[in-house]
Amino acid sequence: MRLSQISLVTCLLFTSIPCVKLVNAEESTNIWSQRKGIRNYMSEERFFDRLDFFKSMSNYHVLSPEEQVEKGREFTRKALTDISIEYSHTQLKKYGIYGGIPLVATGLVLSQLPSQLLGSVLTSASPVVLTLAGFLFIGAGEQIYYIKEPARLPEADLVIEYGAKRHLLDKVTRAYLEESIFYRFWQTENSDQYDKLVKVMDKALRLPVYGRQLEFNQEKTQEKLWHYSTELKNRLNRFAFSEIMIQKMAPKPEGHYPVYFYGAPGTGKTFAAKHLANAMGTNLATVTLDGANIDDIIGTSFDSLEAKPGLLLEAIVANTASIQDINHHNQVLLIDEFDRLFIDGDKQSQDVLAFFLKILDPTHRYFYSPYLKTNIRLPDTIILAGNTDIHSVSTQNQQLLALASRLERIQFEGFSYQAKQEIAFHLMIPKMEKSYQSISEDLADFSISEGDLARIDDFIHCDTDPGLRSLEKFTHEVFETNLQQLRNAGVFRLAH
Repeated sequence: MRLSQISLVTCLLFTSIPCVKLVNAEESTNIWSQRKGIRNYMSEERFFDRLDFFKSMSNYHVLSPEEQVEKGREFTRKALTDISIEYSHTQLKKYGIYGGIPLVATGLVLSQLPSQLLGSVLTSASPVVLTLAGFLFIGAGEQIYYIKEPARLPEADLVIEYGAKRHLLDKVTRAYLEESIFYRFWQTENSDQYDKLVKVMDKALRLPVYGRQLEFNQEKTQEKLWHYSTELKNRLNRFAFSEIMIQKMAPKPEGHYPVYFYGAPGTGKTFAAKHLANAMGTNLATVTLDGANIDDIIGTSFDSLEAKPGLLLEAIVANTASIQDINHHNQVLLIDEFDRLFIDGDKQSQDVLAFFLKILDPTHRYFYSPYLKTNIRLPDTIILAGNTDIHSVSTQNQQLLALASRLERIQFEGFSYQAKQEIAFHLMIPKMEKSYQSISEDLADFSISEGDLARIDDFIHCDTDPGLRSLEKFTHEVFETNLQQLRNAGVFRLAH
């Protein structure tokens, strides 16, 4: 039976009993005023102070983060319902109904209640509170007062998810989110404050809150990095395995600096970082520094005219699909085009470089986020990437000298003719053919000719680019020429 049907049956039962009158205690109350009332009440009662639910659980430390968060959701959801009922009681007091015995019976119809209890509801001189099928009923003598539970708050899901993860966030973050975000909105109900609530909580609830247990799967690197040289593959595997071992150590060794990947564009630095993170069982968070200033990187206050979370915060939360996800600290952070900071040499680059020199120090692996007004921890594993060998230029830049002497370097020298041939004919060309076949049913059997395959092979023989960028560009040109010729010949029509 649906709730609406239950409510209807309930009302019919009440009204069918002689000398009993149903009285709507909130007939003139609209949804907006209900929401305003419950928000004010939650602010006055300091709702979030009720959410230290793990104090009553002696064994919560043995629960996994996922189990802790699920328990927190259940507790917060119940706390939200409880304070809604409390608010309803305060509303009923306006009509001279005081005291009462709370009795929750959601999902039942009155005919299913014991007859003695039903009789007491209808005849008791002191009020009895009965919550039934989404309504709050109070029996007092020959009258039954009822009130709907307050309308569901639009931000209820944010409240529940925050309550679920609250114990995993630090005190400074909690204080900002509660005092400056939730309570301020509940006290003012300003539409701008609501927008701020939604946007800020979308980032705050995706923050890393635990450390995932990582295990290195070398088979994954062998599968994805097969076209790298044996020496480079071995070096990358050793780096990833070492990073996992360091994370398991307590205490961690001093001087755990980032690693620096360097080599010409297209030599596979970003590709390697992505698949190393995957083989470690974690995510890759990427920040690209090209043209970025310090505000772009760390963000700005939400109260500023151009509020932005910043590239670092965006990267750290990027691998979460929604606020229900539980993010972890030990991702791999890739800071790409790092060498731009010491090649450009302008004031903007110098400011950004000074910032990174500070946070890349193992003793200071965090940054202050103006957007969330809290310190945010950086991942333990950090990869810097650039086209230039940082050691070769550090002698002319005193800021870099100390960092460069501590960084471990991994050079990406590029791909051999044989590797490029295997990549082109086993990966690149089959993938492009499949993409072109999806354009139209007329191209279901599309493939480039033997002559075009020979042209690509000839290009590889003459290609002096150590990376894959030139090969990718030439191969795309071959495919585009084929497609244009087929279209001019009327071989296919674009599907609508």
